[in-house]
Amino acid sequence: MSYPLASNPMIHFVIELQHSSVEVRLLLNGIELHRGKPADKKIIQQKVNGWMTAAGNELELYAGIPDPANLPNPLDLKCLVFKGPQGRQPSEDEALAHYAERDKAKLPTGSMQLVWKTSFASDPFYGPWRWESARPISADPPTVASALQLIHSVSAGLGEHDSESVVRFFRVYIDESARAYGMKVERIEEQLRAMCESWPAGSAGKPAADDYSFFVEENRRLMRIERKDGLSVFGDPKSPGSGPRRVYVSSLQEGLAIVR
Repeated sequence: MSYPLASNPMIHFVIELQHSSVEVRLLLNGIELHRGKPADKKIIQQKVNGWMTAAGNELELYAGIPDPANLPNPLDLKCLVFKGPQGRQPSEDEALAHYAERDKAKLPTGSMQLVWKTSFASDPFYGPWRWESARPISADPPTVASALQLIHSVSAGLGEHDSESVVRFFRVYIDESARAYGMKVERIEEQLRAMCESWPAGSAGKPAADDYSFFVEENRRLMRIERKDGLSVFGDPKSPGSGPRRVYVSSLQEGLAIVR
């Protein structure tokens, strides 16, 4: 399969979300990018080239105020979509799309509801991505068992400092991250090898399903995996190390694979 060459300079699509005193959920093309609680006060910026599709993109922002009687101040909810060349942060007036709300009376109470939806074109587009053509996935027992085996294999590779195995498990992630964000494959591999070398030695044993959450994204091509205690997906509470707090897997021709 051949892919379009990245333009020069590399164009990045970035979503910025700012929220305080409100429960939020942000989705792009049915993929959850962020979920926040009312107690959170955060500003998040995320590059999203690797989540975009050739047909275009739909961004959905859900929000809710669970208990308006005990709402801390200030309330703030703001979301922007930027497009610009690598190495330069676009100004707010350059945003492709913009949403902002500070009035609690204008936000839903109770459960989260859709408060904003917008769409934007994938121009330029650096895909296609393997997850787009993956088989539909579900969090059924066989798939969860396969996911746990994948986690165990990566954890064992990290604990044994077997960097070649770890790089192999992240092959799709490496190749597509390089294409999506203009990075060198060798640089991403170097970062993974460095993580492997710094990982606490020894195997943590087989992961238990009860320690993890498995979320099927709304496009049904991806399953997001997180530890319930917030540690690295591949970590052990006794020696957590570093590593990603969430990974996305897809059911590809060669089996279950880490794609993001």
